[in-house]
Amino acid sequence: MATTPLTGQCVSCDENTPTFLYHSRDLKKIELCVECYDAYLANEMTQYWKDHIQEEERRSGKAS
Repeated sequence: MATTPLTGQCVSCDENTPTFLYHSRDLKKIELCVECYDAYLANEMTQYWKDHIQEEERRSGKAS
């Protein structure tokens, strides 16, 4: 997480608020407010674990 907040426009909610720069999935920088970052991170982590579980099921032969 960035340590110095910017005052800019969040790319998710379009609010002018303190924001931070983060890497998106394609490794480009995106500017998000804290609330939108929390939601973004939760979605990314959920998808990561879904993909991980699916891969483990494929490896063990238990694909659903």
